[in-house]
Amino acid sequence: MTTISNIDLHCHTNASDGGFTPREVVLRAYGRGLNVLAITDHDLVAGVQEAVDAAAHYNALLREGSSEAPVETYIKPTAEIVKVENGILNREPQDRQLTVIPGIELSTGWRDEQIHIAGLFVDIYNEDLLKLVATRRSSRMERALAISEKLDRVGIHNAYERCAAKAQAGASITRGNYARLIYEDGLADSIDEAFHKYLRRGQPAYVQTEWGPISEAVEAINAAGGIAVLAHPRRYNISNQRLRKLIYEFKECGGGAMEVSNSQQSPLDRDYLMSLCVKYELYASLGSDFHNEGIYRDLGQNLDLDPSLPAVWTAPQAERFMSKDFKQRLVHLTYRKEYEEEEAEEAQKAVKHEEDHEREQE
Repeated sequence: MTTISNIDLHCHTNASDGGFTPREVVLRAYGRGLNVLAITDHDLVAGVQEAVDAAAHYNALLREGSSEAPVETYIKPTAEIVKVENGILNREPQDRQLTVIPGIELSTGWRDEQIHIAGLFVDIYNEDLLKLVATRRSSRMERALAISEKLDRVGIHNAYERCAAKAQAGASITRGNYARLIYEDGLADSIDEAFHKYLRRGQPAYVQTEWGPISEAVEAINAAGGIAVLAHPRRYNISNQRLRKLIYEFKECGGGAMEVSNSQQSPLDRDYLMSLCVKYELYASLGSDFHNEGIYRDLGQNLDLDPSLPAVWTAPQAERFMSKDFKQRLVHLTYRKEYEEEEAEEAQKAVKHEEDHEREQE
């Protein structure tokens, strides 16, 4: 069974390594039935304002009842609705309006591990946050150019220029961009293979990067009026003991929330993260970490947050953007057996690619 949530607090645009422009991501959110979407690009906030403006435009069309207003498209002909929680399936246009939450995802270093800290409800014009963004942009530019030089030596020419031409103006070019380019050039059978062949540690285009400490990211997010969120804590290659240590130190330096629910997650992982969220008295967040089209990772996909947890949208930092009365709407649906059989092989490939992409993209 698949569950579609009306709130997703972690996604990416082509301002970093996503495949869609901020406007396209926003339009996709309407199609997926979302009411709240956070834009959390890697180490920058360049795509947020475009997304906010796009939502304002489409919300106006919905209020006007315009024929050009966005429509919901996520319920396929092969789908069967099981139930709807906290709402109804067919909503009035004004009930399908979207709020864009300004956010960021900052890369940090912790005990030889790269850890991602998301910032939600931030002021994207805050000086402290922009100062850190500028520092990260400089580091990312240096690394991106160094990777491009290494790719040039193995016959992949003008890699940086070609990636930059496909991304949003001023976007940070990551290994995810390069892997996609290598795949499109026909030099790898998949984006995953491109990482393993060229970009991961020990391969010809790998470049080591030193990220700042978690405390630096948390301080900048807090200074910008936001709440710091430990992103996808179960995806790091660390033991349960180290994960608990990570969460403890994150909380000690001012972190306020952790992602408990994401699109690709086992019930055991979700239950464990729920217990840690309670133990360390953090707000619970949720997010698909959407980058590109994929069967098992899409906006709002399988993001059901247990109502017993203190949701991050009830934190004081959220008050400027969301009503205290907000309810997470969940649409539970299933697919006919013949559809599942046809898509099984493609789905497995998509899941593997997305998991490897998450591990390697930075």
